[in-house]
Amino acid sequence: MRKRDTTALTDRAAHRAGLRACTSMACLLALMSGAQAQSASGPDAAATETYGLRGTTTGSASTRSTAASTLYGALPASRENSATSSRTGAANSAGQSQFSADPVETDTQIQTGTIGANSDLTQADRDFAASLARQNDRVGTVDDLSINSGADDTAVPGFMLGSLTLRPTLAQRVVHESINYGASKTSRIYSETTLSGTLQSDWSRHQLSVEGSATYQKNLSGTGTESPSANLDVRLNLDLLNDMTGIVGAGYSYSQESRTDPNAIAGATTQSGIHELRASIGLQKDLGVLRGTTSLEVTRRIYGNATSATGGSILVDDRDTLGAELTARIGYVVSPALIPFLEASVGREKYDQRIDNTGAERSSTTYGARGGAEFNFGEKLSGELGAGYVLRSIDDSKLSNLSGLTLDGEINWSPRRGTDVMAGLSTTLESATTAGESGSVVYEFDTSLTQQIHSAVVARLGASAGLRDYDARSGRRNQQSYGVSTGLTWNINRYLDLEADASYTRTKEPGVTDEETTRVGLGLRLRR
Repeated sequence: MRKRDTTALTDRAAHRAGLRACTSMACLLALMSGAQAQSASGPDAAATETYGLRGTTTGSASTRSTAASTLYGALPASRENSATSSRTGAANSAGQSQFSADPVETDTQIQTGTIGANSDLTQADRDFAASLARQNDRVGTVDDLSINSGADDTAVPGFMLGSLTLRPTLAQRVVHESINYGASKTSRIYSETTLSGTLQSDWSRHQLSVEGSATYQKNLSGTGTESPSANLDVRLNLDLLNDMTGIVGAGYSYSQESRTDPNAIAGATTQSGIHELRASIGLQKDLGVLRGTTSLEVTRRIYGNATSATGGSILVDDRDTLGAELTARIGYVVSPALIPFLEASVGREKYDQRIDNTGAERSSTTYGARGGAEFNFGEKLSGELGAGYVLRSIDDSKLSNLSGLTLDGEINWSPRRGTDVMAGLSTTLESATTAGESGSVVYEFDTSLTQQIHSAVVARLGASAGLRDYDARSGRRNQQSYGVSTGLTWNINRYLDLEADASYTRTKEPGVTDEETTRVGLGLRLRR
């Protein structure tokens, strides 16, 4: 009986072992069938579906990549978009194989976030992304040529002073000067040192700009008048509300009168030095296609003493003045490249001495009007031209008023790469100090041609002309002047330039001694 029981137990154990073996064989066959199915779909599909690496999936992943490149990867997708993407991927993989599930992709999306398609982003998200892009794109060339990147190599970095950048320049020249004044001739060799620089801000709003220069001369040999000069201009642009810009400016300049000046003192060895202080304030407002600008400028002129041939001082403080001028301009924006305008101005000049040393009351009121256009056609052509009429009414009834046509403007033209042409016109009113004379209208024209011969060599040619139109009752003939100049600059490196130049000017007036001046100079300019 025991033997039969033992046999039965042995049979049941063998039967269970056989079932396990059959089950194992069935599983192995199933796995082999799955592997064959994957091999039939191609190795790329197998790798994509089995491993599911981030960035290798197709479909919505390419859309996310495009959006990321558009938005610079700055905007994470919303949780709703991430969840929808995960559910879509799970639904697609359910019909293929249970081995296609990719929990790594879903976990990565939850941890790092993804970029949704542009259509899924709100307008606020698009605006934020646009603000991250570059706002001031570089202006391309008219002929679509590539911009020479080597030109930036000559730009000096300057010194950082907080949020300001200082770029100073020191120039040292040795000049030979020869002057023919009638029958007399003088010549000298002098050293000329010029210190100049710019200071510019790097602020998110508003802008500060400072430009200044000072020149000192020292005679090394020969005889001649040393003529120092200085100039400083400060400008602050304020970004106000409602497309309005405020402009605040100040300045100072110093120069010496020439003996060919109509107000020069005859026989003086050193003419009077002129100190000029300026202050201005203005507003600019855009009104649709209209652009309005108004400004008020106050000018103070102080005249120093002249030196006579005997070494004594000659007082000319009766020429000191205080003036103010209000200018308003309205422009019509035909296009960003062309803005015609109309401008009107009124000014008052008052002398410190109501009656000067000649017994005349020279304070005056000036009225002006002109029209013209601003134009900017890129690097090829830009500038401004205007023409009008000006009238100066002098308080003294014995003196005639000054009036005349005004021509003002500047044109910058580049006919070809490396060639630049500049032409400028200006009209000013000049008061007189001689008894019985009211003054003159001064017209000045200058032009220059700059040619880049080599990447480090630039040649310059220049010409100028001037006309001083005296009032008819003065009895003086009009004065004319003209000049030519040439120069060459060799850029040794980004910090150092070698400069050579030569110039010739002549001033002539019937009944007055003519003057001819020739200068030849050589020097170095150090920039930082």
